[in-house]
Amino acid sequence: MSQNKKLFPLRVLLIEDTEERQNILTSLYRDHAWILVKTGNRAIKLLNAYDFDMISIDYNIGGELNGANVVLFIRDSRHKNSRIIVHSLNPKGAKYILEILPKAIYYPVSKMVRSNQKFKYIRQKNNELGVSYEWG
Repeated sequence: MSQNKKLFPLRVLLIEDTEERQNILTSLYRDHAWILVKTGNRAIKLLNAYDFDMISIDYNIGGELNGANVVLFIRDSRHKNSRIIVHSLNPKGAKYILEILPKAIYYPVSKMVRSNQKFKYIRQKNNELGVSYEWG
């Protein structure tokens, strides 16, 4: 596939309960079809109902389930090959998620917004490359 061809829209599930980070993530994926959820239970309901190309997840989320509980569900679901971005600011929680899903990418939201230039670059690359973008 040509790099000039835009891959629109990605189907993105954003799992985050903090308003400031919700705003950052929805802005990052503004050109795509995203759904934002605040709890693990809601995330699992949507994962049962829809297919997602990319899932961006926090460890500490609202409700009785944490991000690791959701990732355990993902590991054994049809979403196991989706691109998973762990945007958590909790390093221990993120590490635990990566133990469950070693192919997930740890890219904390703080790193996404370290500079406006970096933020724009990530958004541009997601638009150009879709799930093939290497977050490293």
